[in-house]
Amino acid sequence: MTRLLVPYDKGAVHPAEITRALEDVAEIVFAVPDSEHARRLEPVMAALGRTVPLSRHRETDRRTAEALGVDGVVTFSELMIRSAGWLAADLGLPGPGAEAAEAVTDKNRQRALLRAAGVDTTRSAIVTDGSGWDAAVSAVGLPAVLKPARGGGSRETHPVTDLEEGRRLLAGVQGAGEVFVLEELLRGADRAPFGDYVSVETVVLGGTPHHFALTGKFPLAAPFREVGQFWPAPLDEAEAGRVLDLTAAALKALGFGTGVTHTELKLTPDGPRVIEVNGRLGGHIGELARRAAGVDPVRMAGLAALGDTTPPRPVTATGRVHWQYNNPAPRQAGELTAINGWREARQVKGVTVYTPYVRAGARLPGGVMTEPLDLLGGEAADHDEMFGQLAEAGRRLTYSFRFAEGDRTIPMRYLPDA
Repeated sequence: MTRLLVPYDKGAVHPAEITRALEDVAEIVFAVPDSEHARRLEPVMAALGRTVPLSRHRETDRRTAEALGVDGVVTFSELMIRSAGWLAADLGLPGPGAEAAEAVTDKNRQRALLRAAGVDTTRSAIVTDGSGWDAAVSAVGLPAVLKPARGGGSRETHPVTDLEEGRRLLAGVQGAGEVFVLEELLRGADRAPFGDYVSVETVVLGGTPHHFALTGKFPLAAPFREVGQFWPAPLDEAEAGRVLDLTAAALKALGFGTGVTHTELKLTPDGPRVIEVNGRLGGHIGELARRAAGVDPVRMAGLAALGDTTPPRPVTATGRVHWQYNNPAPRQAGELTAINGWREARQVKGVTVYTPYVRAGARLPGGVMTEPLDLLGGEAADHDEMFGQLAEAGRRLTYSFRFAEGDRTIPMRYLPDA
């Protein structure tokens, strides 16, 4: 039987979702690294299929994959993109390519390639330690964004407006030997009540991009935490065309071969600009695609990795708006003690999905990384009705926490500022 290797770690897709989407076309073998998240879910993966260890040493993992006789390699985890890219390249299988896998997981390398190709001119500089801070600020200018060169979910991503405050911030967040990137801050146009950015969901087949959706976004929670998305995006045909053309040019500049990508773009007064290209499925896009359009991008990604060259069917407008909203965890560390009113929120007309991601008693780390407490989803006649549904749900949902200074209950509408 056809065999598909899935390097797995924390990411956009649960093992059960992967198995459900692809078990009829291939035997799923999960490659499990030595990480806390992967170890915790290994019994689930073992129950769903087969597991093998992933050393993250290129030659060792290649020999493991060769012994298995795999026919494809795919991942849905940011942490596993390089391993999956190396394996596919070394085995001569469809994949992004080893160099492209590096580029989509190294923010400075990605920016350099985009500038070299004339696709996007955003300034950036690497910061390996505090001694390089002044030079980086001189090259990029302020205001800017400081972020790890590798990582996702807005982990330790901060705005910088002052030289000395930025220096202190870097010293507080940079781990030993960790490389950070300072990037020019892209200022979006006023799109209220919508967010000032979008994402493009793409299946790339042999270097040719096939966009299957353009995703609208809600405004970010400070500083750069994502809280949700919806189809269709509120763009006219001309602006949508510019967004899609820029995405295609960015993927070409990175040399991306085969796989599913998630490209985020800022909508500035001067046109779209690339925020970043991700070499994986975007978070929660699978649920949105299945509910809104009856298509499964997890299956798309698996079939592409197995050599299927059939272009995906683009998501077409249905006259309805399908949305997802993720309530963000507070930036203050603490414990979630209760989610209140979720049953009542589920009864709001048009709300069709409520999924908790964090249970009562869970410790929350705090900080600026995107850390969703749950997913609320629905369907509306238009964008105005969507916002009305969210507002009504927000009047019913509250979240109780235990912080160091005491207990506190926060209504849903105030969580983005908590």
